[in-house]
Amino acid sequence: MKPFLSRQTMRYSEQHLRQFVEQVLLTVGVSLSDAQSTAYVLIEADVTGRHTHGVSRLPLYVNRLESGLISVNPQLRWSQKMHPTMARLDGGNGLGPAVALQAVKQSMATAKEMGIGAIAVYRSNHCGALSVYCEMGSREGLITMAMTNTPPAMAPWGGQAAYLGTNPIAWGFPRGLQLPPLIIDMATSTVARGNILDAARLGQPIPLGWALDSAGVPTTDANAALGGGTVLPTGGPKGYAMALAVEILTGVLSGAGIGPTVYNPYKDQNHESNVGHFFLTMDPQAFLPGSEFYQRLEVMEEQMRRVPATSGAQVTLPGDRSAKAREEYTQRGIPLDIDLIGQLDQLAQRLGAAPLSSPESL
Repeated sequence: MKPFLSRQTMRYSEQHLRQFVEQVLLTVGVSLSDAQSTAYVLIEADVTGRHTHGVSRLPLYVNRLESGLISVNPQLRWSQKMHPTMARLDGGNGLGPAVALQAVKQSMATAKEMGIGAIAVYRSNHCGALSVYCEMGSREGLITMAMTNTPPAMAPWGGQAAYLGTNPIAWGFPRGLQLPPLIIDMATSTVARGNILDAARLGQPIPLGWALDSAGVPTTDANAALGGGTVLPTGGPKGYAMALAVEILTGVLSGAGIGPTVYNPYKDQNHESNVGHFFLTMDPQAFLPGSEFYQRLEVMEEQMRRVPATSGAQVTLPGDRSAKAREEYTQRGIPLDIDLIGQLDQLAQRLGAAPLSSPESL
C-alpha cells in the first residue's frame, strides 16, 4: 500500500529528522533518553516506509505532553515477578516509544538468559510502529512478537459501534548476521487507522472497503470514517477474532485500558490513554542448535520465491517493500509531504525550536 502523500514532497536525512524530533521533545521538558528513544522509533518507521507511524505523530505527542495527558517525567515501575521469564511494567503514562523500548529490551535480556521473555505493559501511550521493536529483537538473534491495543475503531462482529481498536500485531524472525530480519507487521483491521488519518489530513478519499460511516454504510470519506464510523476487520470475522486476542493480551492481561477505556489521544482531553502492550521474545537456539534455524528459514524462503508468479507479478515476502524503502531513503533521504512539513515547522516555531532545515533536493 502506498502512503498518502501530497504531490509535493521534500527529503530529509535520518540524522536530521532524529535531531529535529529530539530537539522538539527536549523543548517541552522530555528527558534526553526518552527524546532519543522516541526519535529513534518514529524515524525508523519513516525510513522503512511506514509514514503513518513516523514523524507525522510528533504533533500529537507534543500536544499531549503540553496538556499533561502524557507525563514529561514518567516513573516506570516493574511489578514483582511471579515467574523469572515474565514481568509487568507500569509505563507511568510516559511516551509510548520510550516505554515500549524499555519493555522489549527487558524481554530480550530475559530471553538471552532464560530462552524466553514476556512483558505486559499498562499505562502507556501510542508506541509507533511495532516493526521497530521486532526488528530490534531479531537483529539480536531473537524471535520477537509485539502487539498493542488502540482506541476503539472497529465494531465487534455483527455490531455497529466501535469497541476494539485496530490492534496491530507484529513478528520478527532473525536470519543471521548477513541478512536483515524477516518482519511481519499488520493491523487486525483492513488498514491501519493512521492511513485514514493521513487521508483526512490531505483531503484525499479512502478506498471503498476500508471503513463504514456512523450509519454503518461503506464510505470513501476519511472524515466520515473517523467521525463516528468504524474500520473493517481484515478477513471479516477472522480479523475481528485476532483483534480480540490482542485486546486480551494487551488490555485484559496487562491491566491496561480495555475497549472504550483506551482513550483516543486525538479526541479525549480529560484522560490518559492507558494503552497496553505485550512483547514476547524467544531464542530459536532453544529449539534448534546453532544456525540450523537460519538455514531452514533460508531454504523455505528460496522455495517460496521460486513459486511461479502470477502474470506481471513476482513472489514477495513480508518486509520486501520496507527493505527497498530503507535502501532508497538512506541514499536519497526520507520524503515528507509539504503539508506535514508546514505543521512541523509551525510546531517548532511555536515552541521556539529550530525548524526543519533546507532539505536535500529530489
